Amino acid sequence: MTEIVIGGSHTSALTHFASFGIIAILEEAGHRSLRLRWRDESNPAPTVSGPTVDMDVLAQSVVAHASRHAAPDSWVQARTFIQKGSKKSEIGLFSPRIAAPESLEAWAALFDQRRSVIDANSDFTWLDGQMLQALGEPGYWQAGEKDALPDQGASRWEMKTRNRGEDFTRNRLAPMAIELSGRDASAVASSLAGDIVQDSAGKLDSRTGTGLVPPQPVDDAVAWCALWGISAFRLYPRLDGVAVTPGAWPTNITHPRLMAVPMSTTPISLAKIRRIVRSKSFSDAVFGERTTDGAWSILLSAARYELRRSGLRGAVVFPIRKGGSSSAPERQVLTGVFEPF
Repeated sequence: MTEIVIGGSHTSALTHFASFGIIAILEEAGHRSLRLRWRDESNPAPTVSGPTVDMDVLAQSVVAHASRHAAPDSWVQARTFIQKGSKKSEIGLFSPRIAAPESLEAWAALFDQRRSVIDANSDFTWLDGQMLQALGEPGYWQAGEKDALPDQGASRWEMKTRNRGEDFTRNRLAPMAIELSGRDASAVASSLAGDIVQDSAGKLDSRTGTGLVPPQPVDDAVAWCALWGISAFRLYPRLDGVAVTPGAWPTNITHPRLMAVPMSTTPISLAKIRRIVRSKSFSDAVFGERTTDGAWSILLSAARYELRRSGLRGAVVFPIRKGGSSSAPERQVLTGVFEPF
């Protein structure tokens, strides 16, 4: 059983999401019995283990995954146009936050296009479906309502700034796939190990991390895996209000103030991680209220006990900073703190 050490810190949301994305990409490539664990050290590192994987296999799988989505027929590259009055705007067809169509007919046409692209793509995988479920979709169910907020159908972890009309798939995921598809697998291996940082943005205040870290250089390969890590956080859509994003608190506002992810020093499967982050026990354990005397409530203590029995040591809780402008707000996940269970 080979254990791959991934570069990064447990206090960085980018590292956690990249670890989730790495396992998802390897599973899509056909590898089984994969496990994630954090080394029980003063500066813990995430490791991915499995009977058929090593760093070279991982790097090749990431390049192959990006190459598939760099192809023109991938849903990641799909684009369309939205007409609003006399203005015609290009959008990523599968971006969950876009300029909203102005009529019911335009909404119907948009979702017809989405279905057609998926139906026509013979390479559409289980992971693709999970990613789309986790990203969410423009809130078509609000169409025609006064003060409609279609962005409420999107994941809170899709944090691409919308300045200049940009959106997630067209301006972040699609170009990143093309960039990575031309990268040598050995360079990707060095990136995932944390030995080098190759950021195609080339700026000190790079947004390649897409909100999972404050502005800074982030390797494209690490960011690609991290963005696909969103697939582990499948949404709970709601007819009224913001879709519930696992690991976000509060759940009923557009810009959550906290993020939490589980952390285990014993090997754990991605399927179990997905189940945990969507569970009430996890939400209670990390976001539960304290009693007035500072003691944990019975509910919260029970939730933490249940998660300890599942093998979790605790969770890392991250504050989220909201910046940018009123028209293009920007969320940035800051340094996290480990909270033992």
